[in-house]
Amino acid sequence: MNLLILIFAHLLADYPLQGEFLATMKGKNHIVLISHAGIWTGVIATVAYLIGIDINVFDVALLFIVHAIADYLKAKPVGIYKRLDALKGGLVLDQTIHLVQIVLLLAYKGGF
Repeated sequence: MNLLILIFAHLLADYPLQGEFLATMKGKNHIVLISHAGIWTGVIATVAYLIGIDINVFDVALLFIVHAIADYLKAKPVGIYKRLDALKGGLVLDQTIHLVQIVLLLAYKGGF
């Protein structure tokens, strides 16, 4: 159940809580990118804590850094994202990275 709760939190934070402005501007402005990654990280960390997972500063930093880098690469596009359609392969890769973050967090913290 923890995985489903965190996936739902991810979907809320990465879609409606991001909004069009953040989605459009995060590849053009680092403050906007940091804001989006901060919102996503805050939602995931808060929900994880509320379901009983011990979250620390290292967890928060890792969630934030990986999310910010993944979104930056997709938004620019850089690396493999240059060859992927933003709404197909690029979106699949981006979402896979974020979901792997959640799965690894749960595995590392014994949340399964």
